[in-house]
Amino acid sequence: MKGFFITVLVGYVLLCLLLGLSQRRLLYFPQAAEPVRQAEGISFDNAGIMLRGWVLNPGRDRAVLYYGGNAENVEYNIDFFRAVLPEYSVYLIPYRGYGNSDGSPSEAGFYSDALYIHDQVRPRHTSVALIGRSLGSGVATYVAAERDVERVLLVSPFDSVENLAKQRFRIFPVGLLLVDKYRSYERARRIDAPVLVLIAENDQVVPRPRTDALLAAFTPEQQVEAVVIKNAGHNDISGFAQYSSQVRNFFSAAATLP
Repeated sequence: MKGFFITVLVGYVLLCLLLGLSQRRLLYFPQAAEPVRQAEGISFDNAGIMLRGWVLNPGRDRAVLYYGGNAENVEYNIDFFRAVLPEYSVYLIPYRGYGNSDGSPSEAGFYSDALYIHDQVRPRHTSVALIGRSLGSGVATYVAAERDVERVLLVSPFDSVENLAKQRFRIFPVGLLLVDKYRSYERARRIDAPVLVLIAENDQVVPRPRTDALLAAFTPEQQVEAVVIKNAGHNDISGFAQYSSQVRNFFSAAATLP
């Protein structure tokens, strides 16, 4: 019996080591870029990491920076944003290691790139707003806490990747093993801009308690609104008419301000 427990313990420790060593392969799912002809290409060089993407409606006074989902090709949003946000210049820049961008994915790298791109874009426009979808919501909350932005749209957001992982890998010490934690709940109170949270009613990737925990991290004084998109799932939420109207109305309200 003693030998059995030792075997189980050794196996558990080995599984923990394997999980720790392979965590970024389990967390990130970078997609190769698709050919794009209907948008202007743009690139940013952050300390030797070249980030290559697209800008829609260049030259507008206001801008939107879009942070996509984990396995998302951000270029698939070109037609959507061109139709829904014609009054904004919209920047679709794949993360490092995604699309045609250099480097390897990491939380610290994503934050560094996001701040760098924001700081490069900001002088070109009167204001910059943010959209973060799923994993991108963690990047958006970071930038919104560190910079003065016009407004923030969070789509299928979570309180932290750490808490998501704890739900899925309950038998492992995720808090000790995980390197990239994306703790949006720690930054929520530092966001001064209006925030709209869009929730997929049937989200099977980000459980509702994780979104509710993020919402609970904001204070009553902050301008935060949450809307549930009926019948939507995690991956198809942007295909619903209610989603389009919420995005359009949220940003159109800002565009009418002086």
